[in-house]
Amino acid sequence: MATLPSNFLTCPRNLPNVADCVKHAIEVLRPQITTGQFGPNLITDESLNPLIIGDVNVQRTFNMKLTNLRIFGMANFKIEKLRINTEKFKLEMIISIPRIDGTANYSMRMMIALLNLQGNGSHDILMENVRAHVKMIGSRYVRNNVEYLKIDSCEVRIKAAKLKVYFDNLFNGQKALERTANDVINQNIELITGEVYPIIENVMAQKLLKISNIIFNYAPFDEFFPIDIKY
Repeated sequence: MATLPSNFLTCPRNLPNVADCVKHAIEVLRPQITTGQFGPNLITDESLNPLIIGDVNVQRTFNMKLTNLRIFGMANFKIEKLRINTEKFKLEMIISIPRIDGTANYSMRMMIALLNLQGNGSHDILMENVRAHVKMIGSRYVRNNVEYLKIDSCEVRIKAAKLKVYFDNLFNGQKALERTANDVINQNIELITGEVYPIIENVMAQKLLKISNIIFNYAPFDEFFPIDIKY
């Protein structure tokens, strides 16, 4: 039977402040969550720094393709609030991240504020004071006569107090027009966030789901949340 690496803190589920224990355990694991390297036999191919979003295609109110979108800064997350029910497993967290930077290549065709924008080149994103609401629901199952935990679903919702984007090479690189166009885009940024945020949220949720299940698949439920420790 697997034994958790020494850097994992267990949280007895009969603790009255089990949520505080889980919050601390996650914060202790921050470096490993960032790299995906939890121990010699517990390694994932998912990393939060950078967080690889990949390709994003928008074909609704405008046409835009982002290629190889990568996000930096997730490693600086801080858990503001955490609630957990270990019996009917539910976990909710409010996470804050001071700053997120993103880079991608883009191709775009958009009509905005009477401007007909077309271009392709590099794309930069800056998000400040980001808050993410993470919700996980799991269930216990038996494997080899031992109970394990599986995370069945994960939802992520993000909101940034400040968001700014820049599209290079609009108007064939005419910098004055390019700056003006980017100013107009940022003044109407909700047009982009309404289309792109759900895609980013879904990718973040799927990566957190994968990381969580790799971790919980490693050892039985009672190793993470023992019941027989007195307090």
